[in-house]
Amino acid sequence: MNFLKFLKRYPLIMAFVVSIAVANIWGLVQNAKKIEDPATTMAQTTTQPAETTLATGQPLVTETTAPAAVFQTVDDSYFSDALFIGDSRTEGLALYGSLTNADFFSSVGLSIFKVTEKAAGNPNTGESVTLSQKLAQKQYGKVYIMLGLNELGTGTTESWAQTYADVISQIRQAQPNAIIYLQSILVVAASQDNPGGAINNATVNARNQALEALANPQDNIYYLNVNEAVMDANGCLDASLTSDGIHLLGNSLSLWEDYLKQHAIVPGGTGTAATTLTTYTTAVTNTPAAQ
Repeated sequence: MNFLKFLKRYPLIMAFVVSIAVANIWGLVQNAKKIEDPATTMAQTTTQPAETTLATGQPLVTETTAPAAVFQTVDDSYFSDALFIGDSRTEGLALYGSLTNADFFSSVGLSIFKVTEKAAGNPNTGESVTLSQKLAQKQYGKVYIMLGLNELGTGTTESWAQTYADVISQIRQAQPNAIIYLQSILVVAASQDNPGGAINNATVNARNQALEALANPQDNIYYLNVNEAVMDANGCLDASLTSDGIHLLGNSLSLWEDYLKQHAIVPGGTGTAATTLTTYTTAVTNTPAAQ
């Protein structure tokens, strides 16, 4: 009886209490439906991105790292469809090395700035063509590049790397299926390392770092640190392997060749992953452009 008197005296309060009760019951029913329908729960879970934060409130960003290159050891036959592009060092490999089944586009004094303009070719045949003509001759399975010695005193590391990237793009356009190997610029012997001059190992190392950054395994572009095979304990070209401090002796070329054979990409094959990064210990400097 008292309840009826209260209801008559305070109808608005009772209406408010009833509306809250109805809303709570409705919410419980909807939650029960979500629990009973796992498909709905799964859809909500997969479509709503999860945000994870550090204790400081900074969001955690997940980055995908490209897989390490997986190298295999191969024999001479691997190079039967290979093209080597380079300067006098590559020319020495062509003339005095054992990879006689490979093709070459080399010339003394060749640089990344002139490689698309200067005529060169296989020194064993006296060939003289442009790079675009050479790339149009056949489809190569591998293209090895070693350029950078002759332009050490020209431009900056950044401008050099940009030009190198442009050349890689031209090669990729002409050879869409080739594996492209970016060989490190070989360091020079201590007798030729002139910190105040154009030729010095500090600049070589800086440009090799920039070159390594151009590698892209997803596009079949790999960096090879050939210096690992010919350096001494101080990071210079081993003096016993050279007569002028710059070029490898004929009987030293096997070290270069063996390194390439031990660092080959074989599509569909299994090999040893390169899990360590190249370390450069020489101070990084840029040499002013030559006048």
